[in-house]
Amino acid sequence: MDIALSVDGLRVYYFSQFGIVKAVDDVSLSIRKNESVGIVGESGCGKSTIGAALLRSITYPGRKVSGNIILDGQDITKMSDEEFDNKVRWKKISMIFQAALNSLDPVFNIGSQLQEILHQHGYSNDNLDIIKDSLHSVLLDPSIMKKYPHELSGGMKQRVSIAMSLLLNPDILIADEPTTSLDVMVQSQIINLLKKLKKDRNMSIIFISHDLGVISEVSETIAIMYRGQIVELGKAYDIYKNAKHPYTEKLVTSIPNINSQETNFEYLHKKSEDLSIKESGCKFYESCPYAKEKCLNNPPVIKHKDGFVRCWLYE
Repeated sequence: MDIALSVDGLRVYYFSQFGIVKAVDDVSLSIRKNESVGIVGESGCGKSTIGAALLRSITYPGRKVSGNIILDGQDITKMSDEEFDNKVRWKKISMIFQAALNSLDPVFNIGSQLQEILHQHGYSNDNLDIIKDSLHSVLLDPSIMKKYPHELSGGMKQRVSIAMSLLLNPDILIADEPTTSLDVMVQSQIINLLKKLKKDRNMSIIFISHDLGVISEVSETIAIMYRGQIVELGKAYDIYKNAKHPYTEKLVTSIPNINSQETNFEYLHKKSEDLSIKESGCKFYESCPYAKEKCLNNPPVIKHKDGFVRCWLYE
């Protein structure tokens, strides 16, 4: 009963003249109410595509091939566009998009852009209190409504983007690289803000990032993603201290340690990682130090009490 969102067997492919790219390939994941789940992996592994699929904003030539997304007992992938827009988008699930600093329209002031979102969802023009409350929640003064994006700092723009995503008080917030391009101090402020909002609003947060340090600050549960698949899911502490999947192991050990004198870093990949090439077997086979012949077959999903690992080592 405490599951906020459930994803089962999700596949999102991009169809191009050069072949099919399996950006999301059989992903299953559940997010509990008031839980923060981090999805971490290298650039291009499919993290942002999962977020886009949850908000039904996959762009051409991408397409959801299969899978179910269950919200409040209903499969939102089977809703009409009109029903999804009216009942789910921004009201149940909202998103802080990647490169949010560039998502604000430069020719309209902040107040107009916030009002436009409310207007599209049937609110009257007399909605200043909703906007002010949303700005207050991200520690911004309502006077900022009269300002234009170019008048704001990077941190203030990011707070405005977060305020936009909170306008309709969603149950689930997808944060796609919300600290990218921000300096360390502002990153810390944004992370603390998201943690506070989660507590105050009792929200579930899906935090997408390639930064293991940031993920560890905000997420209780971590999903490690590699080439379109979640290869390991578990509690944050266990992921960092007792990594099970060989890729997770290498990912964690690749974090630089300022107390170490080690200067040689091992590359994770030995061959091309073109997502359109490999059709079967473990996707990490070519770089795995434990690879065996049976790894050429699709690995099993081995469940444990806090998650799962996709690897033949735990058969």
